[in-house]
Amino acid sequence: MVDDWYERLGLNEIIGRHKSKGIALDALVRGMLVDQLGDNFSVLQASAWLNRKEVRDHYGIKAFNSKTLYRAVETLGRNRERIIRELQDAVLELLGRPKTDVLLDWTSIVYYGDMAKLAKYGYSRDHHPGERQLTLGAAQLAAPYDVPIGLTVEAGNINDQAHMRATYGQVRRLLEPGSLVVFDRGANDKENIDRIELDDNDYLTAKKLNSSDDAVFHTFSENSWERIDAEDGVYALKRTFPSRVNYYFFSEKLKNDHLKSRRRKAERLLAEAVAIQKSLDHGKKLPKRFRINNPLVDVRYDYQTRLTEMDEEEALRLLLEDVIDGREGCFCLTSSRDMPAAEALRLYRSKDAIEKLFHSLKNEVEIKPVRVWTEDAVYGVLLVGFIAQLMISLTRYFVKPVKRMSTKFIIDALKKLTVTVVSAGNGLKKRFYSNFNEVNRAILADFLSET
Repeated sequence: MVDDWYERLGLNEIIGRHKSKGIALDALVRGMLVDQLGDNFSVLQASAWLNRKEVRDHYGIKAFNSKTLYRAVETLGRNRERIIRELQDAVLELLGRPKTDVLLDWTSIVYYGDMAKLAKYGYSRDHHPGERQLTLGAAQLAAPYDVPIGLTVEAGNINDQAHMRATYGQVRRLLEPGSLVVFDRGANDKENIDRIELDDNDYLTAKKLNSSDDAVFHTFSENSWERIDAEDGVYALKRTFPSRVNYYFFSEKLKNDHLKSRRRKAERLLAEAVAIQKSLDHGKKLPKRFRINNPLVDVRYDYQTRLTEMDEEEALRLLLEDVIDGREGCFCLTSSRDMPAAEALRLYRSKDAIEKLFHSLKNEVEIKPVRVWTEDAVYGVLLVGFIAQLMISLTRYFVKPVKRMSTKFIIDALKKLTVTVVSAGNGLKKRFYSNFNEVNRAILADFLSET
């Protein structure tokens, strides 16, 4: 499958030109892509797999040192911008150069090591706040394509507003005037919106709520707002301004979810207060989670809770009043495009596709954690993971039986295949393919017809 997409995308020319001596860069990258979608360990272990005789025979290469593969990864990283640019053109050509909208989003991934300057401590969306990280930005063509078209890597402490400038800048040349750029509220700032509008494109994003928005939500009435989703109880109100349109939404289901979340927070705060009060009543040290555990820091604690003045039921009611802000179930989208509120909500919800892309990259293609030691190598290994994901996304688009199938099941179906190599007495070798199923047979149909 990798060989097939490699040829269709013209990667032999896009990537091959960046190394002229020694083992062909093409062969090494093809092997890394297969490893990325297969066992997917580290660059070192990919080198061990590529050095197996059967694999070297397939790619027509001689045995090599693992440092060769590390240098190949760094070569990819150094030339990433040109590679991505030419890859974008190849993908659009393959898809018939569609005029389409684009989805943008950002995430973080753990970096194990301390040599790459990109690795910084920051807000971790991987739930590893104690580890250095990188931030990853991605652009994806909107439905019906759902194909990744851009990849940016920035320092681990950069915010989404700053990172968006790089991500949007990488794909803006691909967009026809009037294309819609969809992104979340974290990247919403005036500079980003102005840049999109200067390119004659439209934007759709979530808005940070303020007091004027609260005033709009206070006018909510089932009779005056448009009901756009009876099942979840979603109501909408559209307000048009000279430069934008605001779409206000209230969801009964979302309100219930928010209230449950707020109650869990209040109960957690109450449990912490009870634990502190018990320690005070019994003259014990505070539980570790409330203390500073650093021998170089001298701290004298003076805690006093309000639980001595009220019972737990009253305390919980007080906490609920504090954590409930009246915005439960409310949200607002803003756009430069005037459309029905239901359409704005549908388009914004389509952003889930790029969140699924990140899930696939992290957990199925498994680009995390990053274990290389130079910045070029960081860019290089992430570029290999991106191309591997692109191949899966293109397979999902072009092969109907897997159109709704997750990356995990596509990879599992391909890994079930077995190739048995039999050496004949005259030096020839025969390959026998087995363990076909409906999925891998559909994916490999063109390849097998040529084999």
